[in-house]
Order: sequence, then C-alpha cells, then structure tokens
Amino acid sequence: MFKSLRAFSEGWKFHIRGIRFGFGNFSFLSLSVAPFLITLALYIFAFYMFTLYAGDLLRMVWHIEAGESSKYMGWLYWAYLHVVKFLLYLIVLTVMFYTFVVLSNILASPLYDHISIKYERMHYHHKPPEQVASPVKGVLTVMKEEVKKALLMLVIPVPLLFIPVVGIVLSFIVAGVFIAWDYTDFSLSRDYPFLKDRIRAVWRHKAILLGFGCPLLIPFVGLIIMPFAILGATKLYFDRMKEPPKVETLP
Repeated sequence: MFKSLRAFSEGWKFHIRGIRFGFGNFSFLSLSVAPFLITLALYIFAFYMFTLYAGDLLRMVWHIEAGESSKYMGWLYWAYLHVVKFLLYLIVLTVMFYTFVVLSNILASPLYDHISIKYERMHYHHKPPEQVASPVKGVLTVMKEEVKKALLMLVIPVPLLFIPVVGIVLSFIVAGVFIAWDYTDFSLSRDYPFLKDRIRAVWRHKAILLGFGCPLLIPFVGLIIMPFAILGATKLYFDRMKEPPKVETLP
C-alpha cells in the first residue's frame, strides 16, 4: 500500500517536471500549447454562439406574450426563462469542460505523437534507429485511433455513476487513470501495439497514472496544466513505465 501511495504522490509531480521541461525546450512547448489554444478558441466561439441563441431556444419550447396570461403565469414564465437558462448554462459548461480534454487530444494527436517520437530520439539516440523510430502513421490514421480510444474511455466510467456513493468514487478513479493513459498512450502504443498489452501495462502502473490523472480532473486546475500534460506524460512513460530492453545471454 505504501508503495502505491508513493507512486501516486510521484505521479502528480510529473506535471511540474513537464512544465519545467517545456520552458527549457521551446520546440516542445510550442507543439504542446498550440492545439490547446486552437481547441480553446473553438470552444469560446461555440459558447459565444450558445449565449446568442440560448434565449431563442427556450422560447421555442415555451413562449407567452406579455399581457396575454395571468400574473401567476407571468411569474412562472419569468422563472422558466431565468432558472432554466441558468441550469442550461451549467449543463453546457460542465459538458464542455469534460469533453474539452477529449476533443483537444483528438485534434492534437498527430502533434502529440510527434512529441513522443522526438523526445524518444533525443534521449535514446544511442540506440539503433529501428528501436526508436515510430511506424509511419498518417494524420488520419493517428486521429482515427485516438477517436476509438476516446470512445472507450468515455463509455466505461459512465455506468459506474449509477452505483450509489461508491460508483462516484470509482468513476473518478477510473477517469483519472484513463486520462493519464490517454496522454501516455502516444509513447505506450509504440512499445505495445496491441490493446490488451497496453491495458496490462496501464494496470501495472495504475497508481502513478492515477496520481498524474487526478489533477487534470480538477476544474480550472486541469485547464491550466493541460497544455503541458503531454510533456509530463511523455517523461512519466520514459522515466517510469518503459521497460528496459531485454538482453539475450548466450546459453
């Protein structure tokens, strides 16, 4: 248990290491921040469009003309416009926050894959090229794989929410591990091309991945550190998760 707690506490520290690494290597920093800014701009535009038409959407569901109904119906309609609009804004903001990471990673997947390859070549340049070079991947291929993985990560935690009390805790834990896996998978998938092997690797390192993933689930904190998450996750994989090469000995 103490080993798991140490791994958990070490996991979140890789965010700090990733930030330090990014500011010390501008080429990596620009690759990690650019997709975040693009996705943020898209979400701001989408939310702005929502604010323009939210009132019209509510009036399409229910609308009464002033003076055509009783005073009590007028109060009820006022409450409908303001209270329901507040709830609608709250729902939209919540959905946007929790889908931001997924959409950002889908759009950024080619760049994140490049970051992982570039980092590996920088730190393992002494190895033969065939051991460090990633398979040739087209942009659409990488993004397709990211979509499939994102669907898996979105579907599994949802049923846990329907389990009273315990389900909420379990869904948070699963989401924390999954979001960390989402970032480390760009490096992990080259060493473990098959999904079942990657799941085994994630299970072996679940404590440190949970420590890395939990801060990303905290509102606002997650948004601040998210542009650097791929850098921290890449360092986490190569420093802690990557298996050392097997050396064959003569019989």
